[in-house]
Amino acid sequence: MKQATLETIIGYLEEIEELLKLAGENPFKIRAFQKAITTLGTYSASELGERANTGTLTELDGIGKGIAEVLTEFLVQHKTSARDDLKKKLPPGLIELTQIPGLGPKKALQLIEGLEIHSLRELEYACRENRLLHLKGFGEKQQSKILDGILFLQSTAGKSQLGEILDPALLVESQLQKEFPTHTLALTGEIRRRLEIIQKAELLVSGGNSDTHQAIEARAHELWREQAISIPLVVHWSEPQAFGTHLLETTGSIAHLQALDSLRHPLPKVADEKEIYVSLNLPWIAPEMRETGEEISLAQAHRLPSPLQVAELRGFFHCHTTRSDGTASLEEMAAEAQRQGFEYFGVSDHSQSAFYAQGLKPDDVDAQKKELQKVRKQFPALRIFWGIESDILADGSLDYDKSTLDDFDFIIASIHSRFKMDRDEMTARIVRAIRNPATRFLGHSTGRLLLGREAYALDMERIIEEAAEHDVAIEINAHPARLDIDWRWGKKLRECGTRVCINPDAHSLQGIRDVRFGVHVANKALLPRELILNLLSAEEMSHWLLKRKD
Repeated sequence: MKQATLETIIGYLEEIEELLKLAGENPFKIRAFQKAITTLGTYSASELGERANTGTLTELDGIGKGIAEVLTEFLVQHKTSARDDLKKKLPPGLIELTQIPGLGPKKALQLIEGLEIHSLRELEYACRENRLLHLKGFGEKQQSKILDGILFLQSTAGKSQLGEILDPALLVESQLQKEFPTHTLALTGEIRRRLEIIQKAELLVSGGNSDTHQAIEARAHELWREQAISIPLVVHWSEPQAFGTHLLETTGSIAHLQALDSLRHPLPKVADEKEIYVSLNLPWIAPEMRETGEEISLAQAHRLPSPLQVAELRGFFHCHTTRSDGTASLEEMAAEAQRQGFEYFGVSDHSQSAFYAQGLKPDDVDAQKKELQKVRKQFPALRIFWGIESDILADGSLDYDKSTLDDFDFIIASIHSRFKMDRDEMTARIVRAIRNPATRFLGHSTGRLLLGREAYALDMERIIEEAAEHDVAIEINAHPARLDIDWRWGKKLRECGTRVCINPDAHSLQGIRDVRFGVHVANKALLPRELILNLLSAEEMSHWLLKRKD
């Protein structure tokens, strides 16, 4: 095993955390792993490796003796017995069965013990034979839901979220470039376009001969296997003088290439892909903008925005703390936001109806308000906005009474329950929340979890129109499992002039970094800067938040 990256270290502990949950372990033990994961995110892999070698991991906040031993075994001995022993203790098939959306460990154990089911294939067969109907606690509705979940998993097999793939892919690209400095290498395909779902990783390499090609490809696949990624890696080859053209062609998308082809066919063979755009009297178009072909017509009309950069964001909203389901305190979140150079951030824990996420009851709201006053004094250079992620209830009303809602600086209105409403009911529910004067942001508007849960049915065009009319910002939820609103709604957002806000939905310190994925979504949606709220200064943002209260 090569030197572990920070991502693999954290990923290892996250895997153990999930196994502990499946095993029904003590919640305090699970919480200890969650705290350790948060702590590790603030250190480098090399420093953790050095501490593991010198036996000083326990000097870090939140790293007790047991977790230090797990880390030392992983980093020094390159062993994973802590994880492997946990897996052995679990009933065969439990891990696989709990991949089904909505099927928890208790229900999965019933299936294992009652019907001797140990795999998805066995469970699919049992559902189709109506065998679950004879098991206590399982009815026709539950059986149908489980079968739908199995079919959903089958449809997503062999795919990964961008957030799972991007950093490992960049690491492999960087390591290969170091080892083969005379060659030109570049990630291409879906990863280069920052598509939210990746089916294969692609790498383009130029230069060398058949011997070096074989060596590079073998090393590339070795590095890829070390990342433990399920999707395949494909290596493409190019002559140096045509590298730019091959990079353009392998990047795609098909619609983008067809639009270019309509302007000039065939495309010239060049070393630098920017020369192709110059030859067509176009500006270079960033890879993540190359999706629908519309970007070509916008570029011709000089209306294509230059790609947004993370460094341009001046602040963000939608962060959770230990008062609800976050793993870091308000003080820790503020310190991290300031360390990353932001001017402001908005804390927004869950509201009281989100009991499963320890949503804030009125007394908790009062306690956080007092805490906020203290933390604001500690960080005078950072503007901290106080908000709540208020559940949109079934009838479209918001959690808490009007006086409580008015006390916050902002409200993010989000749906966390009753996903199965029909299209008209769900649309009316969200419209009512948008029209509530307290609402400033619509959180994760479709409720989708990439490769985990389909978006709920709703009239998205009407939602975008209503948000524009009432000056409510639709969130680009940058959590890599959500990336919601979908970039494919970019044209409608632009037509309506609907504002967006790139929010990390951070539940940890490292979660703040997810704003980068939201930037990718904004670029793919071809959004102009005037629609992106995060570019406002702290003072401008304060004025905007107050508009609906005036």
